[in-house]
Amino acid sequence: MRLGRYPVGVGAVLVLWPVSLAVTVTTVAVTSAEDAEVPTADEICLGCHEDYDQTLSTTTHRLSSQVTAPAAAIACISCHSGAQEHLDDPRLGTIGNPGGMHAGETEKVCTACHMPHLEVGVVGFDPHFKEDISCTSCHRIHAVSEGLLIDQNGDFCSGCHRSVVPTFMQRSNHPLTDQAVTCLSCHDFSGGNDVSLGHGGNANCYRCHPEQSGPYVFEHEATSSFSTQGDGCDACHRPHGSPNERLLTQPGDGLCRQCHGVPPRHGQTHGGLGSQFECIECHSDVHGSYYHRALLDPQLGVKIGGEPGSCYCHGVGD
Repeated sequence: MRLGRYPVGVGAVLVLWPVSLAVTVTTVAVTSAEDAEVPTADEICLGCHEDYDQTLSTTTHRLSSQVTAPAAAIACISCHSGAQEHLDDPRLGTIGNPGGMHAGETEKVCTACHMPHLEVGVVGFDPHFKEDISCTSCHRIHAVSEGLLIDQNGDFCSGCHRSVVPTFMQRSNHPLTDQAVTCLSCHDFSGGNDVSLGHGGNANCYRCHPEQSGPYVFEHEATSSFSTQGDGCDACHRPHGSPNERLLTQPGDGLCRQCHGVPPRHGQTHGGLGSQFECIECHSDVHGSYYHRALLDPQLGVKIGGEPGSCYCHGVGD
């Protein structure tokens, strides 16, 4: 069962909120004997919580009471419940604060306006939710930052994923420590469909490595995350870091032999010379080839002493 409500678009917000605001404002408003202007709930809150409105002024959460023709009705009491009780007894525990709620309760507040992210959208099954990690674990509402994130480098991820941090210090790695990439460069919680939270599968890798994306005349099935015969980039590469070159899961021919045996002819031709080379010496187009179905190097003929573009054993150039 999903928690909270999921209105879509501004129109839905405008339909739902005015009813709630009308009830609450009536409860907390103060009217003078002279029937003076009734102060808004925001003004009451800001009487004690000075300048809190300024932390919202440049964000989509800016208060409607301070905007001409607001697109949506947003007030302090939109996120903070229990205003009347708090006015009667202004202690910290008498006002609702999403930052101090259980993940499920926080989700009720946020998803009144925001469609749920991938994580909070599967409440009860998501590992983040089970660890009581919610919207406010990564977002700080009263802060002026892109996406209202606690930090722009995604360092908040390492607080829980501690075992991942050392992998970025291995021989080959994605340059997280140099801040050339961040966790959020690959893990998109607002629109991902992949169960590993890496959005788009291989497409995520191709944004930085477009030369490997193909399409190729001769595909290497292992590189396709959408093929039943392949697992995608991480079939051969460890995305965070590896003790092997190029983020490889295994060194040398060990990588190829996860799937391929050594063809018998490799030990019979050229006096057994074929078995003395690493696979990649001949099969250099490992991601896919425009040239040969065996992913052979187009210049293989030159390498073994033949003519450019020709190799009588392998039929290169046919």
